[in-house]
Formats: sequence, C-alpha cells, structure tokens
Amino acid sequence: MSFEFLAPDAARPVDGTVPVLRSPIEWALRDRGANFTDRAGWRVVTDYGNHAAELAACRESVGVADLSYLGKLELQAEPGIVSSIVAELTGGGAISLGNGRLHEEVWWCPMTMGRVLALSPPERTAEVRDLLEAASSAVSFASVVDMTSAYGSNALAGPLSRETFARTMALDLRPNHFEVRDFAPVSVARTPGMVLRQGPDLYLHLFGAGFADYIWTVFVDAAEHLGGRAVGTAALDAVASTGEGVHA
Repeated sequence: MSFEFLAPDAARPVDGTVPVLRSPIEWALRDRGANFTDRAGWRVVTDYGNHAAELAACRESVGVADLSYLGKLELQAEPGIVSSIVAELTGGGAISLGNGRLHEEVWWCPMTMGRVLALSPPERTAEVRDLLEAASSAVSFASVVDMTSAYGSNALAGPLSRETFARTMALDLRPNHFEVRDFAPVSVARTPGMVLRQGPDLYLHLFGAGFADYIWTVFVDAAEHLGGRAVGTAALDAVASTGEGVHA
C-alpha cells in the first residue's frame, strides 16, 4: 500500500511553477535573520548572518538547526517483514529496538519492531521511498507512509547539546547510557518525540510538526542560556567536515 499523495515532492506545478517546500516555522526563522538557499526543492537556512558565531556555538557550546527538509519515511508491516526489508536495503542483519542504523546517508530507526523510520537527505528521499515501495510491494500487508511533513526535525550540535536536552526531558544522555547511534521515542518538553544520537556531539530531535514553533522556541531559549544559538546548515557542514565531534 502506498500513500504517495502525502509526499511533499509530489506537489504539482501551479502556473508552470513548482511550489517551494518550506519549514513549518519559516516565518520564525526569518524573524531571526535567516538566509536561505534552495536544496532539492526545499528552502533551507544556510545561516543567520554571522557564520563565525554559529560555527563557534557548534564547537564550544550548542547550535540548534531546523532540519525540516529531512525525508522521513515510515515502513509499517509485521516485524519479520520489516526486518527483512530493512536488511535487504541496508545490507545488514536484524534491526534492534533502541539502535539506529546508518547506511549510505540514510538512518533507519525502529520505532517498534513493526515500524521503522528512514531518515534521508532531501536529495535521496524520492529514491529511498521508491526502494521501500518496491520492496514492500513484494509482500502482503506492508505500507510506506511519507511522514516528511508530519514530523518536524531539529539538530543539536556541540558539547552542550546534552545539557540543552537535560533542561527539557528526563532521558539520560550520558555516553555510557545513550551511545552514538542510539535512538529512543521519548517525551521532550512534555511533547511526544524521538531522539537519535548521530555523533559524539550531534543529536537529531523529531516531533510532531504542529509543535515546531513551540519546540524551536524552547530549544533556542535553552541554548542561548548556555551560550549557544540558532545555526544554519553552513555551520553544521563546516564542523562535520573537520571531524570535530559531529558526524551525520
């Protein structure tokens, strides 16, 4: 079963122009002085006018970045079917709760044994969706749902990322309790969400898109109290390219 009509990239041209895909809080990002670029049809924040300060935040405290453009594709089926499809597409073994799997830039995160969320760069979302639909069409009672617009997503980067989360939830993110690649559905700021540790100082937070403005406000405020700030993708990419504790 396919829910292709939910895919943002399935939007039809209007008067010959394809609609630009936007963050649900683009207006709030603009209020902070965001500069944008186009990436795979999405309007993406590159910076907020002070790249040096944003890079310093990711290196020394914490940077909060809106990553609404990430593809979020949910595979639903019987646990055995889900496990076999994921193994087929990632060349890996059985999935396990609590652990994300990174394969060719795509994170595979089990929400339950019968529901896995694939998180992809925007350039690969359509490709991954096609692969999932092709694999699921070969079995009975499997579906692929594009949740890209249903979930908001923020990245927290920097040595004070854990401290920022600690101000909003009870999940223990100390390295010996929550390792790189660990994934957990958890209440954050009294809102249902999911947290994936992508690197030593890099976390991805997923939540209902309807809470995007609230979550953004909570985390940027917490970051600023710790000497951090809102950052764009330029700072995240710069830190990742130097291997300074941030690995997507």
